[in-house]
Formats: sequence, C-alpha cells, structure tokens
Amino acid sequence: MHTLFLLRHAQPAHSPVTGSGDSQRPLTAVGRRQAAEVGRSLQLRGVDLTLCSSALRTRETFEATGLSCPVEVLRALYSCGVDTMRQRISEVGEEVSTLLVVGHAPTVPALAAELSSEDPVRSEEIARWYPPATLTEISLDWPWDGVLDPSRTGVLRGIQRL
Repeated sequence: MHTLFLLRHAQPAHSPVTGSGDSQRPLTAVGRRQAAEVGRSLQLRGVDLTLCSSALRTRETFEATGLSCPVEVLRALYSCGVDTMRQRISEVGEEVSTLLVVGHAPTVPALAAELSSEDPVRSEEIARWYPPATLTEISLDWPWDGVLDPSRTGVLRGIQRL
C-alpha cells in the first residue's frame, strides 16, 4: 500500500522576478504561510520522498513545508501534462511508501481527479476547484509503476484546501 500526496504550489506572486519568466514567480507571504500549514499536516503523516517541479514557487512551497525528506527537483514537472507526471511517479522505488508531488495546475488537479475517479462527484469537484496550496491524499494498493495504467484508481483519503 502506498500513499500519494499531490500538492499544488502555494500562492505565488502575480509576476515573476524582473527580467525572468513565469518559472521564477516566488511565493507571496500568504503562500509561505499556506505551505507551512500544509507542512504541519504532512509532518504528522511522514513523507519518504518528494518530487518537485523546478519552478521557484514549487521549490519555495516545498522548503516552507519544513519537511526533511529527500527531494528530487525535476524540470520535467514544470509545464508537464498528466502523462509525464504519471511517468515520473512510476519511476519511484518501491521502498518509498509515501510520496509527495509538488506541481502545478492543471496537471496536479487533473491527476488527482483521475486517480480518485471511483467517486465521480468528488473527482469532478477536484477537477473544478483546486486552488493554490490544495493537498490531496490518495491511497494506492499497487506498485508505483501501476500509475501508468489510466484505468487504475486509488482511494481518495482527503483533500485539504486553505
């Protein structure tokens, strides 16, 4: 049994640092507080590994959680689709029982909705409303590489919206 946490980055600034692109938008003060609150929830659960987009706002979100687990910063998770996110998750070793993925909309909410589609009402809600700093917990009773099969769903354990 595995636990997958999907986290959309916390509230970012509306514009990037001068002279840089969208990937360099930092968190706001509110975003840092949001991430710290999410971190308190995650610290109670324990996280073995984090996969994090290379964007500044996702890296700052992870840092503000205060988690001390290993983190892999992946450029592939910035501006990716669901298939790429599934691929990266599938590459996680079986020794990891609890995985956190910090990424962006629309990919994070789309994957959360797909993996929790055994509950169509909740799945549709997830796809429609996934503001910054939303955290979804999904239990998977199969190996990480099973995430490549789009017909498999997990069990939605919770959604935390700030």
